[in-house]
Formats: sequence, structure tokens, C-alpha cells
Amino acid sequence: MMKRKMMAAVLTMAMAATMIGGCGNSTDTSNAGNSTNTTESSADAADTATDTAQNTADKTVYKVGIVQYVDDASLNQIEKAIEAELDAKGAELGVTFDYADYTYNGQADSSTLNQIAADLVAEGVDVIIPIATPAAMIMQNATEDNQIPVVFSAVSDPVGAGLVASADAPGANITGTSDAIDVAQIMDFILAADPDAAKIGLLYDKSQDSSASAIQAAKDYCDEHGISYVEKTGTTTGEIQAAADSLVADFYTTGQHCYDSRTCDF
Repeated sequence: MMKRKMMAAVLTMAMAATMIGGCGNSTDTSNAGNSTNTTESSADAADTATDTAQNTADKTVYKVGIVQYVDDASLNQIEKAIEAELDAKGAELGVTFDYADYTYNGQADSSTLNQIAADLVAEGVDVIIPIATPAAMIMQNATEDNQIPVVFSAVSDPVGAGLVASADAPGANITGTSDAIDVAQIMDFILAADPDAAKIGLLYDKSQDSSASAIQAAKDYCDEHGISYVEKTGTTTGEIQAAADSLVADFYTTGQHCYDSRTCDF
């Protein structure tokens, strides 16, 4: 249990890092350029290899499950940053974070994500890092009985999604970082770019509980500023694409779009 608590603490700090730094070590090896030293050099190399193998065997290895919700540019960037920070922390602490063998992509499919969760539990990973709300919710459900730590990332509203009790005291076996959206600031940007904007499109994934608070905040903003809005939702990638196409078609059908001072896509 102490090992898992330490893992959760280390990974939370790693994921909260604003800059990912990497450092590498290089070792120069040289051989004497004559045949009399060949056997000696070979023996030295063998000794070095043995020492390296022993050091690797002695090093503590933690199994880290990384679960990507879907193949997405921004989420992929988060995954790579997490991996880079795990490598850096591992070097700093003298341990190995083995994530390469336990990294999965759920492809936005709940059945796939549930199977991934079951596999990671069966593998006995030390911690699971889900990226995005749907992945986090499924990993949380899968670890309620075994208490494997879950350290989420890219969750906009962890409290609203029921992942944590509060931001200050998450509770249970879960914690992580939030990428909550400042909706008012986004809407201010829209009006700054187009003070006459009269209609805004709201496009979101209705399957994600974290979308609810952001969309409600956008609606409240529109109501307060006398701006009308159109909602389009979807769950799968195909549905979201169709919803976006519908918004664009509606904008052009009415002679309004983001660049003619009438409609903006949010």
C-alpha cells in the first residue's frame, strides 16, 4: 500500500509539471588500438555488461498503465509528455517506470476500455493513468475493489464527473490533474474578435459528463449577453463530425458564419 501511495504522489507531481525536461547520459568507450589489448578490452566489456545487468536487476520496477481515450492530437501530446516525465522521474529516483508494456488506446469505445481495465488489473499494475474523462471513469470503476491508484489527466470537471469528492480532498484511490475550461474567457475572445456576434454554435460530446458544466456556463453567458445559440452533440467520432458539418451547413444556409459578424462556432 505504501508503494502505491508513493507511486500516486510521484505521478501526480510528474503530471502537474508545466515543463517537461529531459536529460541524457552518454558513455564513451574506447579500445587500445593493438591486438595485445583485445582480450583485456573484451573482458572489461564483459564485466561492464555484467555490472549493467546487475544494476538493472537491482533497480525497482513499477508497472504503469497508460490508457488513452481516443487517438487525438492534443491527448497524444499529453501521453507523450507523461511518458517523458516518467522517464525523467525514473532517472532522478533511480527506478524504472515500465509503461511501454501497459499503454493502450480505447478508441472511444466503452467495451474496449472496460477490457483494457480488466487486463491492467489482471497484470497487477502499480498505477493507472487514464487520459480524458471517459477513460478515467472506467478505470475508477475497475479499481474500486483492488484500490490500484488512478492518476488521471485531461479531465475538465473531476468533481462533476463524480471522480473525486473535491479538488482539495479527492478521496478513495484516485487523484489527478484537471484541464478545466475558462468558458467566460473563451466567450470574451469571441466577442473581442466579433463584437456583433449574435449566434453561437455549441458542439460537444454528450457522453462526457465533464462537458455539462462547460456547456451550461456557455449558455448562461449567451443568455446574459443576449446571444442566441445552437446546440449540436455527438458521442462517436462520426457523430461529432456530422454535428460539426450540420452547424457549418446551417451557418452558410442562413448566410451567417464565423467571419461575417453573425455566427461563431464554439
